[in-house]
Amino acid sequence: MPNGFNSVIVQKDRLLPGIHGLRGIAALAVVLFHLKHLSGIALPDFFGFIGRDFGFSVHLFFILSAFSLCYSTEWRAIRGGAWLQEYFVKRFFRIAPLFYFIIALEIARQQIKSGGIIPGSNSILLETTFTFGFVPHSDFVWGGWSVGVEMIFYVIFPVLLLTLRTHRSALVFLLASIVICGSIRSALHMQHLSTIPQAIYDWSYFAPASNICFFAIGIYAYRIAAHVKGSILATRIIAILTVITIGSLVLFNAGKYLNGSWRNDIIVWGLAFMGLCIWQSVSPSRFIANWIFEYLGERSFSIYLLHPVIIDTSKVHIARTYKLLEPYIGLNAFFVCAILILAFILFIAELTYTLIEVPGIRFGRELTNKKHANKIIVTTIG
Repeated sequence: MPNGFNSVIVQKDRLLPGIHGLRGIAALAVVLFHLKHLSGIALPDFFGFIGRDFGFSVHLFFILSAFSLCYSTEWRAIRGGAWLQEYFVKRFFRIAPLFYFIIALEIARQQIKSGGIIPGSNSILLETTFTFGFVPHSDFVWGGWSVGVEMIFYVIFPVLLLTLRTHRSALVFLLASIVICGSIRSALHMQHLSTIPQAIYDWSYFAPASNICFFAIGIYAYRIAAHVKGSILATRIIAILTVITIGSLVLFNAGKYLNGSWRNDIIVWGLAFMGLCIWQSVSPSRFIANWIFEYLGERSFSIYLLHPVIIDTSKVHIARTYKLLEPYIGLNAFFVCAILILAFILFIAELTYTLIEVPGIRFGRELTNKKHANKIIVTTIG
């Protein structure tokens, strides 16, 4: 469906507008969620779901990541050749350049804020080697925990891609991962309650072992999307069930009846997101697959990594703006503050996207292209 959006990092014939748009919606939702919790400004009562549910958009990122990797990598794996080497090089240069920049930024910020104290060398080593996901509470980049989870998944993804070749095998893996991840999440949560119950940072929520099931959901969504593609009836049924589920979760807080140590509410959100992925990949809607959300989706990594620091360092100004506007528009002042801070986040994100992300992605592609070209030359000479 043409909508005027041209991606710099995805070939036009390989772009899935609905998936790109969902990534943008997830980025916007996370910004609104953290604006509420980091700045402390109040929301209108009807929009309380923003502060309650929008944080689950990180899990949507996980699902979209698995779906997109299946879509972009499977045809290379089928083609053969040095696809595995190409995959790891591209993944590293997609994530590392911006993440390393954020690490340096956070070290400088903490040094200024603490008067010269910087994170220990162990923490920096864990961050730069992307191994902090294995060590509880070790990440110091705001929101970086999800990158730690992603990088662990990237390592095991090739095995999953080659193993889960049908929707039935993907379903078995999905069901098994839900049970295993739920058990691990419950055990970690109970451990949390017995040791530091007053701490907000519950490792059971952030641990990689608790979140692998969401990548399994993304893989299964990809397999089902291929299975139902071309079936208008199946797509409509999935769309209706998705809208009903998300509507129940958002408008009626249905997730509260599922909350517990296993966090079944997050699993239901994950299944709803799965429906969204299938629906929008097969039959993208104009509401999601439009220029605005695709633009945000293209820059979602920069938005995600930058927004917590920007909101935290601006919270005094956000509070002042909110206080100034509240007498005139009430709690709707939240949305004016959201527009202002989002504009600033997008300005900075555009810079990091243009100056760091895109060059990093292109450099990774050039490396793989050169190795491929060298291999052809050697083969020809031989």
